[in-house]
Amino acid sequence: MLITKPWLQKEGLLESSCPTEDLFYAYANAKQRTKASAMSFVEKAFPNCNIKVHFKGESDPVFNPVIHNTTAHFRNIAFKEMEARLKDLTLNNSLLFIENILDYRDSKQCKVKKECDLCADENSIDLNVGYKPNVLGPLKVAKSVIDSFVMSYYEGFPMKDVAWDLINDDTQWQLVMAISRGYHDVIFNTTLVAKDIASPLIKYISDVFMNKKGNPKVTLVMGHDANILTVLNSMNFKAFNLHDQFEKSPVGGKLVFQKWYNPDSEKNFLKVNYVYQSTDQLRDGSDLTIESPPQFIQLELNDCKVDKSGFCPWDDFIMFLKTLL
Repeated sequence: MLITKPWLQKEGLLESSCPTEDLFYAYANAKQRTKASAMSFVEKAFPNCNIKVHFKGESDPVFNPVIHNTTAHFRNIAFKEMEARLKDLTLNNSLLFIENILDYRDSKQCKVKKECDLCADENSIDLNVGYKPNVLGPLKVAKSVIDSFVMSYYEGFPMKDVAWDLINDDTQWQLVMAISRGYHDVIFNTTLVAKDIASPLIKYISDVFMNKKGNPKVTLVMGHDANILTVLNSMNFKAFNLHDQFEKSPVGGKLVFQKWYNPDSEKNFLKVNYVYQSTDQLRDGSDLTIESPPQFIQLELNDCKVDKSGFCPWDDFIMFLKTLL
């Protein structure tokens, strides 16, 4: 991740020595990738400090992106919202492009399963208590393929080994990534589903903000893209675009909530940034420093008006959080 020790020191949050848990606290989803990401963060930010990363069982309910609400009423409304979002997708050009890359009509999927048309084959919504919402069908197939393309690109594979060198420029990347964005919009970005999935994590971070988890100066909460997407929606952030990046929730990105104190007004304020790496920084494995920083944009909550510097009153933010609990 992208909040480095020099940045924390520069902002006066931490000293140069190894921080104790009353200053820095790390909590991660126990999934291998998120636990490893948190451990990598603390090892790089605080070398030789032996900082503990806290985690629970494999299916930690704070992070697990599953449906909680058991009522038929919830399921009916959520299903209709997801179905409407799915029908509104206009992805034929993107899907045709992927078909051509895959030579899809000559694939095993077509020859054996008789699923040969990413545009015309039927998608279905899978929405069940205790499980992650899903879309089954050609949209899921195309999204899974794109995940493979993206990761091979980020890992620095030669372009001949990234989609067989058939994605050649930013316009084509944006074309295929529209499929991934559409898929995530259907499963995570309808408000009812997002609020239900994110509710345990919103409760956890609200407790942090309200000092119910002790009062460390810095808390690292390491989840995955589903957590970021559902938190963004359930907290009602205004729409934004990430510059120099074709993903909506790029690998390693972080929502950074900052509490600032103004000695003149004697009041606290909130600022939120999305901090992430550009596609080039990820592919090149660029070292991130104060002089060569990651990308970041300022975010704004619809329910907490910011001033010209991007700050909203902390008390207003806390009042808003209470409406989510």
